[in-house]
Amino acid sequence: MSLRAFRLAAAAAAIASLSGCTFLGIDFTDDKVQYESSNSRANLEVPPDLTPVKSDDRFQVPARPGVVSANAEAERAAVSRDADALTAAKIVPLTVKAKVMKDGSDRWLRVNAAPEQLWPVVQDFWPSVGLVVREQNPKTGYMETEWAENKAKLPQDIIRRTIGKVIDFAYSTGEQDQYRTRLERNDDGTTDIYVSHRSMVEVVTGAQKESTVWQPGPTDPVMEAEMLQRLALRIEAEFNPNASAQAEAAAKEEISAQLKQEPVASKTNIVNDAAGKPAAVVLNESFDHAWRRVGLVLDRMGFEQVDRDRTAGWYLVRYLDPAYEQAQKDKRGFFTNIFSSDVAVEAPNYRIHLGDEGAATRITVQGADGGEDKTGVAPNILNLLAEQLR
Repeated sequence: MSLRAFRLAAAAAAIASLSGCTFLGIDFTDDKVQYESSNSRANLEVPPDLTPVKSDDRFQVPARPGVVSANAEAERAAVSRDADALTAAKIVPLTVKAKVMKDGSDRWLRVNAAPEQLWPVVQDFWPSVGLVVREQNPKTGYMETEWAENKAKLPQDIIRRTIGKVIDFAYSTGEQDQYRTRLERNDDGTTDIYVSHRSMVEVVTGAQKESTVWQPGPTDPVMEAEMLQRLALRIEAEFNPNASAQAEAAAKEEISAQLKQEPVASKTNIVNDAAGKPAAVVLNESFDHAWRRVGLVLDRMGFEQVDRDRTAGWYLVRYLDPAYEQAQKDKRGFFTNIFSSDVAVEAPNYRIHLGDEGAATRITVQGADGGEDKTGVAPNILNLLAEQLR
């Protein structure tokens, strides 16, 4: 029995089980987000570049009981409060503002706080919308969620409102979503936060349509904007807990207006070599703009970001090209592939280099050491970049 047939059978069984029962009157919202997960994020991991918490003998238990002076305790408490207030003022600005930045069709958040203060907020944000953080790297400011289905995309009809509450797996959107977050520190003390969306779509295969496979789907800018807005409001609430309801409403309206998408013209050109293969992608934007756009595109394409150096103008990514993977398997030989079919091909590292040419930026793909690419995959990566940067 195929997966879809099983779901239909399950739905029919659920309908039969509901005879004589009613689930009318349940309130359903038009929320764009309804991810479901039974897990929560791992315990908070303090980034290695954070200043360790200093020990304080105020919380140590005395080795033996003694006489405690009330006046001395009051004086110590006053000094402690002043010290705590001074420390807090140094760590977090009095007013933290999450502002939406625009560059063509791309949007991201700029927050006047350091990445060290924002990292735990972002960690807590994803579980709050039903998503589990599966990978995180405080060194590169990178975070990635597990794949999850957005139940908000299901039709909210009478059948869904009844069956869905009893046997929810009978309904499926056939889509899975994943989000990536990247935090970048700016020289002026602010932090840029990027959120990218990826999707997988379930496709029916087989001569009799008896099975399904998952294939990459399109990026959804609407969901990126939705998550950016929710994250911005979460940051505002975290650092400004005493803001009035009017201030919160005004902030939400301002952020929503800034996230509206506007059509933009293509700014990319592919430069071919003598053999007619892509040798570079020229993006008709300054280096600053190109750096942000390329970073977002790499996240959306699912490239694993290993390292980056903005001053030198490169991203180091790990990517396994399908044609390269097959070629490596063919080199092993027939018998090697039979007895070692479970041995995966290692994904090579590539350096995506951005060359500053003033009003334009030249993008090339190099080997991991900055030299010439030896795998032959560079033209394929450039084609993918050009497609996404249009």
